[in-house]
Amino acid sequence: MSRRGANIYKRKDGRWEGRIVDEGAEKGERKYRSVYGENYNDVKAKLDLMKKSWKPEGEPVKGSMADVMYTWMKEKGPLWKKSTYAAYRQVTDKYIIPCLGNVRADKVDGRALMDFAESIRREAEDEPVSEEYIRNICGIALRALRYVKKKYHYAIEIPENQIMPIKRGQVMLPGEKDMAVLEKYLLENAQDNTCLGILIAFYTGMRIGEICALTWEDVSLTEGVIYIRRNLQRVKTGAGDVGKSSTEILVQAPKTSASFRIIPIPPVLAPLLKKYRREDGEYIIKGKKKAWVEPRTLQYRFARILESCGIEGFHFHMLRHAFATRCMDKGFDAKSLSEILGHSSVQVTLNLYVHSSLQHKKELMEKFDICCY
Repeated sequence: MSRRGANIYKRKDGRWEGRIVDEGAEKGERKYRSVYGENYNDVKAKLDLMKKSWKPEGEPVKGSMADVMYTWMKEKGPLWKKSTYAAYRQVTDKYIIPCLGNVRADKVDGRALMDFAESIRREAEDEPVSEEYIRNICGIALRALRYVKKKYHYAIEIPENQIMPIKRGQVMLPGEKDMAVLEKYLLENAQDNTCLGILIAFYTGMRIGEICALTWEDVSLTEGVIYIRRNLQRVKTGAGDVGKSSTEILVQAPKTSASFRIIPIPPVLAPLLKKYRREDGEYIIKGKKKAWVEPRTLQYRFARILESCGIEGFHFHMLRHAFATRCMDKGFDAKSLSEILGHSSVQVTLNLYVHSSLQHKKELMEKFDICCY
C-alpha cells in the first residue's frame, strides 16, 4: 500500500483513503473516520471539509459558555467525587458564568481568556486571587470546552491557557530546633489523642485530611503498617442562607489512586500506638461533639500546641514537607518516598516536597575547595 500525506493512503483496489481521528471516541479509545476518493487531492479536500463542517450532534449544547459548563458538569459530574464536583461548581458559578456565561463557545479565544482573567483580578481587589488560582479557573473553562468539542464535534478552536504558572519559591521549613521542641512536646503528651494524631503525621507525612479520617481499624500493629483508605474534608455544597454557602463534611476515597497506600509504622511510633490503642471503629483524633475532627479544627489545635511550645506558627502541611526532607537526608530513595507520600510520580515528590536542609547544604559546601590546576 503506497502512501502520501500523514493519513492518506492508496489502497490495493486503486482507491485513495483518508483517515481522521474521531474526537467523539470514548476516553482511552482511538477511533478514526475514513473518506474515499479517486486521487490524493480529492481525499484531502474531503478531509479538510470534514474538519470544518463538524457540528453538534442533536443539540445538547446551544453554544454559550453557560451551556458548555453545565453540560460538562451534568455529563461528567457523576464520575467525579463530590468534593471535585463542588469545587468545579463553585468556580463555575462564582467566576465563569458571570463573566463568560453569555459568550458563544466559539468566541472564547486567547484574547477573551485574557480579558476573563483581568475581570477576575478587578472583581477580587478587596480579596485578591492568586495568579495560580486564576490559571486554574481558566483551565476549568478550557477543560469544559475540550470536552464538548470532542464529544459533540464542535467546530471550535481551543486556546492555550495564557496565564503563566507561577514558579514556586523555596519553602522555608521550620527550624530544626523548633521541630525538636515540637517532637518532644508531642511525645510527652501522646496520651492526648490530638498529640498522638499529630505525631502520626510527624512520622509518616500523612495529609491533614487523611489524619482526620484515620481510625484505629486502619492501624495494624501485627503487620506493622497503617492503611490510608479515606480522606476527610469540608466542602461547599450549594447555596445556604442569603450571602452564604452551605457546607458539609465528606469522608471519601483519597484524592488519587496513588493516595491509597500502606505506610510502614516507624519503630519510634509503634510503642505509642500499642499503648494508647482504642476500639477499631474509633477515630484516632476525636472531636468534641463528633466522633471525628475536621481539618480546620485540627489546624486550630495544632496552632495552640505551637504557641504552647513557643514556636512561631506554621501550617500543618509543613509537617509533610519536613517529613519528606528528613527522609531524603536519611537516605530514602525517591521512589519509595513517593509511594509513602502517595504521589502520582517521583517528580512530584522531588519538585514539591523535598527541600535540602541547611546543614546538608553546609556539608556539601565544605567539600568545595580551591581548584588545583
